[in-house]
Amino acid sequence: MARTLMEARKWRITPDDSVLEHKKFGLLLLAEHAYLMAHEWSTWQRTYTPVSVSGKNVLDVGAGCGETAYFYFSKGARKVICVEPNLAAVECLTKNAARHSWNVEIIPEPFKLQLLNEYQFDFMKMDGEGCEKELLQLKKLPCTTIVESHSPELTMALTKQFGVKTAATLSPTISLLLISGQRDSE
Repeated sequence: MARTLMEARKWRITPDDSVLEHKKFGLLLLAEHAYLMAHEWSTWQRTYTPVSVSGKNVLDVGAGCGETAYFYFSKGARKVICVEPNLAAVECLTKNAARHSWNVEIIPEPFKLQLLNEYQFDFMKMDGEGCEKELLQLKKLPCTTIVESHSPELTMALTKQFGVKTAATLSPTISLLLISGQRDSE
């Protein structure tokens, strides 16, 4: 069954059994990232670009192996700044960036608020498995942001703090939140 699904989705296991390769997209992915991409791609299509990213810089917090960088480049992004603390994922991301000649900057560490001041970007995607709580230290975000919140309590706190719109509910505990930013109101 698993092999049939892999073949139907055009995946293959690399010779060293360490990562999966998606032939159609030409991406190397760790198994858990391949699973997420396979199950969330249609949700990304509906929610991960609430504004045009064409010709713009994207801050991709929780960049994984580059699956969301690929997504944003397919939507015309000029540059993707990838924040990812998992070094195995960063290795795949680095290979994917080289393979596709992506204009990326890779930050191989956990998200920190000072990144918002250190980099120039027009849109932010945050899926950092809990790092979204750092946003509660701010009064306003610098730009439109899509945030994956990993708890109902955090979703409530972010909603109260920023007056967010729920873009999608992925599970009883996980929501995608759309937050307007400071530059959107200028």
